Formats: sequence, C-alpha cells, structure tokens
Amino acid sequence: MSKKKGGFVELLYKTIMPKVYGIGAAVVIIGALFKILHYEGADQMLFIGLTTEAVIFFLSAFEPPHQEPDWSKVYPELGEDYEAPATPTRISNKPAGASLTQQLDVSLEKAKIGPELLDSLGKGLTNLADSAKKMSNLSDAAVATNDYATNVKKASTQLLEMNKSYDTAIKAVSSMSEASKDAGEYHSQVQKVTKNLAALNSVYEMELKDADSHVKNMNKFYESLTGAMTGLSKVGDNTAKFTSELGKLTDNLTSLNKVYGSMLTAMKGGGQNA
Repeated sequence: MSKKKGGFVELLYKTIMPKVYGIGAAVVIIGALFKILHYEGADQMLFIGLTTEAVIFFLSAFEPPHQEPDWSKVYPELGEDYEAPATPTRISNKPAGASLTQQLDVSLEKAKIGPELLDSLGKGLTNLADSAKKMSNLSDAAVATNDYATNVKKASTQLLEMNKSYDTAIKAVSSMSEASKDAGEYHSQVQKVTKNLAALNSVYEMELKDADSHVKNMNKFYESLTGAMTGLSKVGDNTAKFTSELGKLTDNLTSLNKVYGSMLTAMKGGGQNA
C-alpha cells in the first residue's frame, strides 16, 4: 500500500507537476498580458491566472524534499568510511569480466560525465525549484502593472487637458495677433491725431499771441479810459464850483438889476418933478 502511495507521489511531483508548473506559468503570463494590453475580459483572465498560480503553490507546499542519491554506491571513494588502496586500480576497457560498478565507470567516462557535471546538474535542479517558488513574484508584477495602467490613464487624461489648454492658448495667441493688427491701425490713427493736435496747438499758440496783444491793447485802453474818467470827475467838480459861482453871479446881477431899476425909477421921478 505504501509502495503504491509512494509511486503516486513520485508520479505526481516528478512527472505531472513539472507540466503543471509550465502550464500554470503560461496561464499567469496570458492573464498579465490581457491586463497590460487592456483586452476584453482582462480582469477575468488575471483572476484565473492568479488562482491557478495559488493552486500550484498550494500543491508545491506538499512536494517531498529532494533526496540526493547515495553516490557512494557507484563511487565508493565518495563514502565517508572509504579508505583508498595503496595502488590505484585501473579500470579496464574490456567489458568482459568487469563488475557492474566498473562498467558504469566506463560508461560515465565515455560519456564524459564527471563529478563536476553531476554537481552542476544538482545545482540546476535546485535553481529550477527556486524559480518555481519565485513565480509568486508574477502576482506582484501584475499588481504593479495594474498600478502602471492606472497611472497611464491618469497621464493620458492630463495630456488631453493639456491639449485643450494648448488649443486655448493657440486661440488666445491668434486673438492677440489680430489685436496687434488692430493696435497697429489704432497706432496709425493716434499718430494722425497727434499730428492734427500739433497743428492745432500751433494755431492755438498764434491765437494766444494775438489774444495777448489784444489784451494788452485793451489794458492800455482801459488805462486811458480810467484817466479820462478821472479827468471827467475833476471836470465835474470844477463844473459844480462853476455852477455855484454862476449862481452867485446871477444873484448879484439880480440884485444889481434891482438897484439899477430903483435908480432908474428914481431918476425918472426926479426928471418929472423938475
């Protein structure tokens, strides 16, 4: 019973499991490929691949440890209790009469299989087992790939926004170029207005000079008029005095006329009496 069980375990882990390792690795790689390239059903494929990998590693946990063969049975000198003979025995190339060990030595020598090659074979098997155990890193790579895909999507979104901003900037630059053309026309109009203002300033300066001379003449006229008014005021005072004196003279003449009339009357009366 135990022999059958040992035979099944040997069949499972030495014949079936190496194929399962290869097929499972292929499924995991295909799932990661679907996820990286964003194919339809990528999540399902990645789930199947990682589940397959988990099952494989679960089964590999029960793999019996590798047992090194007892090479001392083939090479007695490899045994711990081996004592080398004084005279080394030569291996005969003749198969007749040779022991099984000697025949195996001859076969290994013809095939050029030495201890170094056997040691290298053992190291290769050990590295193969380590590589199978390190397949768990594929799950980490798939997760990292998922994060990378998310970052790529974010970067593409930011690039789209950047393109929109770039289009807006191009439109703004075009508007600025059109505005610069309008500004050039406006500048030419401003230059024309400036020239007209310069000419107007010249005319205005001439008018100011004429107005200044006119104001000076008016000031002189007002000074002369003020002098005339002063003279008239003085004449008015003299006229008042003249009128007063003329009134007095009139009064005197009236009195004199009265006296003269009285004298005439008296003279007329005296002549009649004579």
